Amino acid sequence: MTSNYDYLEPVEIELKRADSYMLVQWNDGHAGRNNFLTLRWNCPCAGCAGEMGSKGRLDIVQELKADESVLESLEPIGLYALRPSWKDGHDTGLYTYDWLRALCECDKCMAENPGKFQNHRLVRR
Repeated sequence: MTSNYDYLEPVEIELKRADSYMLVQWNDGHAGRNNFLTLRWNCPCAGCAGEMGSKGRLDIVQELKADESVLESLEPIGLYALRPSWKDGHDTGLYTYDWLRALCECDKCMAENPGKFQNHRLVRR
């Protein structure tokens, strides 16, 4: 993010459902790309990611069912997040704009941090 922007937000989102990813144009000029499977593996809700020291479901399972990474809809939440609804009915994950940007898989972001993901999961350092 450049210093010309007080906050980060998408200005345009293009869903490529047939190819299971979305393109995000950010207000700082960054052209991002997010794979649906990566988004689903990194769901920030308490049930998926865990809370208060407890593991979430996604810490335990090794693979997702096919409908768990099929994006049905994407809803803006205020001026800070997006809420995806997945085909399996899951819709409790709020992806803040900062989190969505951290999950970016565009060529530039992947070149800057080639070990960023392991099995679609963000490697936290």
